[in-house]
Amino acid sequence: MFNERGKKTGRKKLVIASKLVVSMYVLLFTIGYLTSNTGAYFNDKEKEELVIEAGTWWDGSKLAFTGEPGQSGTCPAKTISVTLQNVGAKMLGSTTYKIYFTETGDPKTGEIIKSGTIGELEENGKKVLNYENVKEGTYQFSVLQREGFPDEKHQEIWSEEIVVTCVEPEEQPTEDDVEASEETSSNQEKEDEPKQTDESESNQNQASDEQEELKNKKAETESKETANSKQTTDSQEKLQENKETDDAQQESESKEQDQAASLVDEETKKRSK
Repeated sequence: MFNERGKKTGRKKLVIASKLVVSMYVLLFTIGYLTSNTGAYFNDKEKEELVIEAGTWWDGSKLAFTGEPGQSGTCPAKTISVTLQNVGAKMLGSTTYKIYFTETGDPKTGEIIKSGTIGELEENGKKVLNYENVKEGTYQFSVLQREGFPDEKHQEIWSEEIVVTCVEPEEQPTEDDVEASEETSSNQEKEDEPKQTDESESNQNQASDEQEELKNKKAETESKETANSKQTTDSQEKLQENKETDDAQQESESKEQDQAASLVDEETKKRSK
């Protein structure tokens, strides 16, 4: 009897112990399940807060316009363009740009003719912004830096002004125009040939006349020189003759004076006797 009671008591203890072990396992499993859900909840909450905080951070990017603005084509199919470069860290999001236009004055106070989005740019990455079908006037591009950019005064950057002047394209000559022009040139050359011949003959006649005139002038000059030379010779001969006449006259007068003196001497001698 005592043994049966002992056995029953042992069995009861074993059952109770088994129940306690199972209960402990169930309790541990429940605690583990609840703990894992709570951790996951808190982890998701932290991630959400991290995302919210990241939106207010600056990603280190810095956008700048580089190079000179470009223009290509002719109005009204003319295109203007600028080059944007990220000179900072990689962009972690997009930003926006705008294009301003005015016919006169400052384009910053003009109208916004286009706006768009600029995707993420790598470090030193570039993007070309362009606008087509422009008209005469002044254009300027603006771009917003990424949110959180530390320099609030330069949160919006501006390109150089782009002044567009439309020049009407010259009409290209057609094949008919080219042929007509060539035919006109050929006819003009043919018409000019007789004129050139006449001008050549006229120039030759003129040169011949000039040479004849020069010969006549030369002959006239030589004739004048000869006449002057002859006149000079005649004058010299006349002077020579006059000189000889004067010498003969002086000699004659000297002889007469000598004869008169001789007569006087003779008369004086006669009187003295």
